Amino acid sequence: MSEMSEVFGSIRAESQQKRADNREASASLLTRAGAVFESKNAGAHLVVLSGPNVVDFWPGTGLWIVRGAQAKLRGVRKLIAFIENSRASFAKEGDAA
Repeated sequence: MSEMSEVFGSIRAESQQKRADNREASASLLTRAGAVFESKNAGAHLVVLSGPNVVDFWPGTGLWIVRGAQAKLRGVRKLIAFIENSRASFAKEGDAA
């Protein structure tokens, strides 16, 4: 193998490990935040319930999309804030009804 392919192989391995670490850490953060979610594809995809919303979350990359919306957002902490805001809004609507 050439030196260049060894470098890229090393970078690929580090990237794979980082995504694996992100999957574990993100699921842990969501659990601690009290989020309700279902794990798909060995944790590579999480389906998160957020008040009236369903969110598709890929913890390896941090990408999340609210179903029915077109915006692609990133970051587990932003997702947790979104969940908390959705819960608060949903609770207020429920109290008003």
